[in-house]
Amino acid sequence: MIDSRWLFPALTAALVTGIILGSQLWLSLLLLYLLFRVWTLHDFATIKWVLLAGLTASLVCGCALYNARTKPLTTPQPVECNFKVLPDQIIVNGNLVQMQGTNLNSGERESVVLRLRSSQEKETLVHNQAVLFWQIKGQEQPIIGPTNFGQFDYQKYQWRHHIYNEIRVQKWHWQPQKPHTLIERCHCLRISLHQYFQTLPSPLSEYCDSLIIGLNTFKTTQLLSSVKKLGVIHLFCISGMHVVLLIAILRGLLIRLRFNIETIDWLLIALLPFYLIIGGGAASLIRASIMAEVRLLSHRLRFSRVDAWSISLLIGILLDPYVLLTLGGQLSYLMSLLMPLSLRNVSDLKRAFWLNLVSLPSLFHYIYEVHLLSTLVSWLLIPLFGTVLFPLTLLAALTANWLPLLAYSFNQMLKLLHRILDQLAAGPGMLVFGQLSSPGAIIILLLTLWLLAEPAKKSSWYILAAAYCVAFLSIHLAPAGEVTFVDIGQGDCAIVRTPFNRQVVMIDTGGRLQYRLPQWAKSQTTSDMAARTSISYLKSRGITRLDAVCLSHSDADHIGYLPTVLKSMHVKEVLVPSGMERNPKFKRLVSQPLKVIPVRADHQPNDLPLKVLHPFKSGTGKNEDSMVLAGRFGSLDFVFTGDLDRKGERAVIDRYSQLRADVLKLSHHGSRTGSDPKFLSRLQPRYGIISAGRFNRYGHPNSVTIKNLRRLGITPVSTQQYGMISYCYYQNQGYWKTRLKGDELKWMLPPYANS
Repeated sequence: MIDSRWLFPALTAALVTGIILGSQLWLSLLLLYLLFRVWTLHDFATIKWVLLAGLTASLVCGCALYNARTKPLTTPQPVECNFKVLPDQIIVNGNLVQMQGTNLNSGERESVVLRLRSSQEKETLVHNQAVLFWQIKGQEQPIIGPTNFGQFDYQKYQWRHHIYNEIRVQKWHWQPQKPHTLIERCHCLRISLHQYFQTLPSPLSEYCDSLIIGLNTFKTTQLLSSVKKLGVIHLFCISGMHVVLLIAILRGLLIRLRFNIETIDWLLIALLPFYLIIGGGAASLIRASIMAEVRLLSHRLRFSRVDAWSISLLIGILLDPYVLLTLGGQLSYLMSLLMPLSLRNVSDLKRAFWLNLVSLPSLFHYIYEVHLLSTLVSWLLIPLFGTVLFPLTLLAALTANWLPLLAYSFNQMLKLLHRILDQLAAGPGMLVFGQLSSPGAIIILLLTLWLLAEPAKKSSWYILAAAYCVAFLSIHLAPAGEVTFVDIGQGDCAIVRTPFNRQVVMIDTGGRLQYRLPQWAKSQTTSDMAARTSISYLKSRGITRLDAVCLSHSDADHIGYLPTVLKSMHVKEVLVPSGMERNPKFKRLVSQPLKVIPVRADHQPNDLPLKVLHPFKSGTGKNEDSMVLAGRFGSLDFVFTGDLDRKGERAVIDRYSQLRADVLKLSHHGSRTGSDPKFLSRLQPRYGIISAGRFNRYGHPNSVTIKNLRRLGITPVSTQQYGMISYCYYQNQGYWKTRLKGDELKWMLPPYANS
């Protein structure tokens, strides 16, 4: 029987964080059931600890909510301050620098962003090993939350690290100083190790960064992309398994040096907190370190493995109340709980199967997809990780200068391993499930744990399979259709999805204008805005194929992300205005066999829910050649105009005298070169959708356009203000929803939105 001394308090604290910070009020039912079960034990000590844990978790969550509501600024303000930054808290990406540190004037932790002026400055920062004191002048502003559905919440990620504002620096000067405290020395040692690891061959250097000091660089992210696709990233970033292995290696070494067991335990207990800093302090490392500390004290305090897990969860929530609202935190605590409870005496294959099955609800809630080979790869890699990969990584790092042949040989083995993993990840087997809702994920997780408790019960398997089927069908065969305008920055991207996902069409992909930069200033990241917005949103809806991608014209802000779309989605065909198929800018973006269909107003695509209204003749893909599309969805008529100019708009209404629209996607992001008053008067739209970036250099939308809209009784609705904008419909009924309420980003909006 499980000793519930610490387990019940830990579960109580976990449920309280889900209710308060996760806004999952229905978890109160589970909390009441847990309290009832504790009451029936008639154990006063357990009841006391459960109540204390619940009260403490409530206070910690209340403080987190209070900070989230009071500490972020509501408007930007000029700032001139002194700033302390530890060397491992600096990320240099081309000429962009992002840092986290302490504002010495206010005492608050903040994020700092600046652009370097020269390659010499970059070299100095990249090789820095000292604590830096900055004198900075710039603008302090709140951290922006996600503006699209399905987008990563960077705001909450920063809140977890007690960072609520960021400073955009205009002028700066830094001064290096030697570390004074033991904590500062640990951070300096961490960056020194990273710089040493960079002298090792790749991928060994990335393995050393990730496994020994918990530092994930751009190279590490790229190297481990296949590992992430195959669903075994927990071995490197989540499980904290390397802490157990490191303790085992050190214990074995100290025993051979004839230290007694008690001395070894106390030495490890003293060293673990310092390794927690050197290792990066991730949630999984905190959990693993606390569990290791408790296990080292277990023979004195009589703690079981479950006690160690429970205490680590309680301390983890105290340090970071959001920890169970993250994928890493959930997987780390789930996997480490199952090992002592249910998976101690099972085969490696069964253990890999159950660990992957239990992780599915969290994976489907946060990243929407899983690889069908994940169980097999986990089964093969888990023993390899513990017996070969981590020990040899550590050994190669320690002996690279004396035994270069060992480092070289191990590096070649790693290259072979990753070639195999890349081949597996590139092959078939990726299942895009879609986003499970929070209640759905928790219910399926509970059903999975119930099944794990009684795996021989066939009815449990049927119930779990039925739950997954219901969730899968509700996502993939959603009865409602939608027209969605993606907040993709200064560009255009719209998604049309008919009921039951019968047809899915993307109109423009968005894109970013590329400016010539010297080599040292170029970004190292490979992902773009489309991967974080439109592609992520499509996958959250279980969509992996597009019946068509309609490209209005050849400007980069409309077609620049086409390669990302083609790489991430199965695209049946690409429609372009006639003549654009020969445009060099378009042809450079297509690096694979693709069905490209040039269209004109007299050439209608088959089986698509849209009608082509323009162009009337072949062109080259310029603004005046823009493809104009129209369609009726629910009870509303939509018109999409690309960047068509006023002359083209007048030509459209001359040709289609009966054309009307309830919703008009304004041409050229609301520029005064489009939205001709005659065109607006003839169409008589109720809403004018504006897709434009915040603080864009062109001043879109133009105030003249907004005045014309309001004079004609047309409501302007902008992605600048509302983020992603969706019209959801079924038959002749429909409703609008937006990612933002409209008042969150007042300080970033043009004057018209605040008038």
